[in-house]
Amino acid sequence: MESPRRSSFGWLVLTAANARQAAAYDAQLASRAGRGPFAGIRGAFALADARDARIGSGAATVLALAEVARRILRVKRARTLVEAFAGERVLILHSGGDSRRLPMYAVEGKLFAPIPRVARGGVCAKVFDLVLDDLSALSPRAGGEVLVGVGDAVLGIARDPVRFDGAGVIGVAQRASVERASRHGVFVRARGGRVARFLQKPREAELRAAGALDRDGRALVDLGLFSFDPAAIAALLGGAGVRIRAGKIAFARGGLADRASRGELPVVDLYREIAMALPASTKRAAYLEACGQGELAKPLGALFGAMRGTDFRVMLAEIGEFLHVGTTRDMLDACCGKRAKLAEFGVACGGSDVVALDARAPATHAPAKRAPATHAPATHAHRRAVVDACDARDLTLGGDNIVACIAGRLDGAIPRGISVFGVPLRAGGEAIVACHLDDDFKTALAHGGTVLGGAATDLRVDGWSEGDGTLWDARLWCKANPRDALAMVRWMWEGGAAPAAWRRARKWTLRELVAQADVAACASARAALARAAMPRNGTQPALGDARDAAIAAETHGTGTRAATQLRARAFAAVGDAVLAQCALPTKPVRAVILHDQAVWTSMPVRVDLAGGWSDTPPICNEVGGAVVNVAVTLRGQLPIQVVAKLEEEPVIRITSTDLGETRIIRHTRDLAQRGDPTRWSSLAENALVLTGAAPADPKASLAKWLDAIGGGVSLTMFSAVPKGSGLGTSSILGAATIHALDRMFGRERSPDQLFAATSALEQMLGSRGGWQDQVGGVVGGFKIGRTAAGADQRPRVERLAVPARAAAELAERSLLYFTGERRMAKNILEQVVWNWLVLEPAAVDAVRRLRANAERMREALRAGDIPRVLAELDEYRACKRQIDPGSCPASFDALAERWKRELSSWCFAGAGGGGFMLLVARDARAAKDLAARIDLDAPHPRARAFAFEVDAVGLRCAVL
Repeated sequence: MESPRRSSFGWLVLTAANARQAAAYDAQLASRAGRGPFAGIRGAFALADARDARIGSGAATVLALAEVARRILRVKRARTLVEAFAGERVLILHSGGDSRRLPMYAVEGKLFAPIPRVARGGVCAKVFDLVLDDLSALSPRAGGEVLVGVGDAVLGIARDPVRFDGAGVIGVAQRASVERASRHGVFVRARGGRVARFLQKPREAELRAAGALDRDGRALVDLGLFSFDPAAIAALLGGAGVRIRAGKIAFARGGLADRASRGELPVVDLYREIAMALPASTKRAAYLEACGQGELAKPLGALFGAMRGTDFRVMLAEIGEFLHVGTTRDMLDACCGKRAKLAEFGVACGGSDVVALDARAPATHAPAKRAPATHAPATHAHRRAVVDACDARDLTLGGDNIVACIAGRLDGAIPRGISVFGVPLRAGGEAIVACHLDDDFKTALAHGGTVLGGAATDLRVDGWSEGDGTLWDARLWCKANPRDALAMVRWMWEGGAAPAAWRRARKWTLRELVAQADVAACASARAALARAAMPRNGTQPALGDARDAAIAAETHGTGTRAATQLRARAFAAVGDAVLAQCALPTKPVRAVILHDQAVWTSMPVRVDLAGGWSDTPPICNEVGGAVVNVAVTLRGQLPIQVVAKLEEEPVIRITSTDLGETRIIRHTRDLAQRGDPTRWSSLAENALVLTGAAPADPKASLAKWLDAIGGGVSLTMFSAVPKGSGLGTSSILGAATIHALDRMFGRERSPDQLFAATSALEQMLGSRGGWQDQVGGVVGGFKIGRTAAGADQRPRVERLAVPARAAAELAERSLLYFTGERRMAKNILEQVVWNWLVLEPAAVDAVRRLRANAERMREALRAGDIPRVLAELDEYRACKRQIDPGSCPASFDALAERWKRELSSWCFAGAGGGGFMLLVARDARAAKDLAARIDLDAPHPRARAFAFEVDAVGLRCAVL
């Protein structure tokens, strides 16, 4: 249904790149007149850049204001610009791009890309409707205002609307990272919210030098939303040479408005040339040196002088991530899957991976049989697609597809990453265009631009690149055959030579097609298909950035620099997804224990029996996890011990009893390498930061932080388990450390909170672990942990009551065997995660089997059915080997063969590749014989056997 919110704007202006785009926008605005948010709008229109020359958002703002003033003066008498805008409320949205990164909406404009919300006439609402609805939540500014924003970004400001008051220009900012700040404008705030400086895409050194970073190392990043009061509007227009003469608007000859209206100026940007002129501390010479070179010197000098008396302030918006639909990938992220971003903005997307917008979607959604050689096979579980304004019932989609605005018959298969769209022509018929998810139509083909995801030469055609040398100016596209709309493009992704029909046909560039497009035909097609049902099934969320980086890395080839960088980016995205669920403390908390007290935490280790790796991000995020494991002691002892104390000296002292190492931390810079999992103290250092015993801010004073806590911190850890054991030692030690430090501060997390915090700790370490290890150590006995797909992975744990006779038999027949081989779980886990990210078919199938394996193991244990337990243990080993052969090296098959007289089943613990194995003998006597054989003739100098001793309690903690 349409949004019920009525807009308080009296005037609405959309800036457009050219007259054709402005006409398309005007048609959209006219279709909304008098309804919903438009009920209170007196005038809504689109304004093209002068003479179709790009003039920039700053010059476009000036010309838009001048046009609004003209229209105001037709109905209102005013002697000055301040009087003209007094009491008026104007919204200007800048949306004048070619939509080269979202090319299927180049005709209608990406501002009018559809969303899965029903609007007037039963058709889908557009991004624009969401933007207008959001900004209409802002209260009008007393005395009148002009609000200027970007058209293709939904800020979500309706969730926590700011209130503009006072005089001058007010910008809106959000706290963000240095990395994000380097790509946007940044406010440097002074007292009273005034802006001391406005920086444009500053580097970190410039941010620090300007004092733009807060204590958390974040900057105030421009959200592209500015509010001008009437006096500020008058100053801006006056500086641009706009005057009221004889009751009409006039341009001073040679001024910025005059020259921009004739297309005679270079680009003047609102968020650069105008915003940088506003701070009172800005010096004219420095400003003109930065912005006013050449032809811009005189008009910008006049603008700078006129704005000198204007207040410039910034307001902070406490909002989450905003929605930007600027690329094909953005569109898929916005609409598809359970984690569709539009859902955060009140749009019920339905959770489906395939979303139909004014369209009929495929009845089946299977991978395409053929895919471009440059991309991973389409046989995967993550298949997002948007089907828009066409009938795609007979299509088979491989995933990451947009199929849009095609009137002709569609059938066959489209592989992963390929989008296809139609452009209806005023002369009749439609042209068909194909592109890949990563084609941007902006980058010159000679400088890395791609055609259908591959090199331009892959198409085996010559002489078609012209204009600016980009895909936008590639002469490739022909009229479609109504009987087979894809006939003229299908060969491009199938890898064959161009068919004779394509060679004979007249071909256009996309630039030419957009200029010749029939916008009305697009609207008619949408109306005809408005009743198409949107799918409601599908549950898979996406870690799209990680997967896209991984698949891109595969196309570059192992060992290349690009592949290495993309691999790192993929793993970083996975870690960021986990860490996003855990906020680090920003202030110290007073400890509750005395200096002569100690918090002592003890825990068992765990042996996993089924389902392991389904708990590992991003696997668990996409399909959910299910793992069965059991808590065990070694030689009757709890092998994990952590003691936390306060001490008089204002330092952090970390001691590892088993390693015989001590590290003293005196400054926050001593924590700089805590992300390296190979350093023995990294786990403790990250746990200190995660619990607030040490500051996360590298600029914070450790001495002051510890003083606020109540003293230095002494952390003593003991792990009586060989390194690389596979018994979940790292995660369990992490959970024990977090719990001990929490108790020192008088906190005690619930089990699910402790599981989540330990998962975050693993990602801080970069060790890639999941959640089953901490579940295994915190909760005693046999149990199954389960999670549903989604970002928040907090397992529900069910203790398994194993019949006493079966539990006794299992204990008698089982051994824990330390192989003597040490391996880094991180390396194996990374390969497992990688196989999942690139959708290796064997890995996808193995994960499906692992989750079913866990549920069957649960049933077998509860029934006390030992033969079924052993069968599921064999299945577990097979699944692990399928997803990563290195987890169960073939050399250990020979060892199992050597012990075949005694052995019934076996499996590596944890990530495998070494460490501990669980050996289940044929009976109790065979178990004793096997233990004796290991003691007498160990296959490795460090190899040894342990009894299988279940610990029923799990985590213990005492304050002594």
